[in-house]
Amino acid sequence: MLDRVLRETSPHNYLVIGDAHPLNPEPAALDRSLTTVRRLTPVETLEALPHHGRQDLVLVGALELFPRGDGEILLSRLRDLYARRVLARLRPSAHWEHRDMTAFGFTRLARLGDDNGLLYGFDMATYKTTPDWLNPRFWANPELWGKYRW
Repeated sequence: MLDRVLRETSPHNYLVIGDAHPLNPEPAALDRSLTTVRRLTPVETLEALPHHGRQDLVLVGALELFPRGDGEILLSRLRDLYARRVLARLRPSAHWEHRDMTAFGFTRLARLGDDNGLLYGFDMATYKTTPDWLNPRFWANPELWGKYRW
């Protein structure tokens, strides 16, 4: 799965948070001359994110290891500020469910096997499609635009 994502996005840099064992790419999928890989532990993640800047891809190894509040902060910061694309592995836990991930705009991409949980993804480029109604055809009096000063 990750190999396909790496080929599609060809990131120049990406960040791995926690243990991303089932998400680790095949060595052939990475062009080491173009890709910078950084790793963070869950303990240092929230404080260190601003120092690493915006990443092309962020892999969150095990979201359930974060306390619920910290996990919510992490997902929202990654989504809004620090990553163009986020992949998060989520094992079944008492405080994270499918609806929680969809509330943050993530979609379920794959099942990683019985013991490895589910893979969720967020891509800023494809997150929101422009609805049909959002165009000048449906706005009030478009024929008067440019004729009067409002």
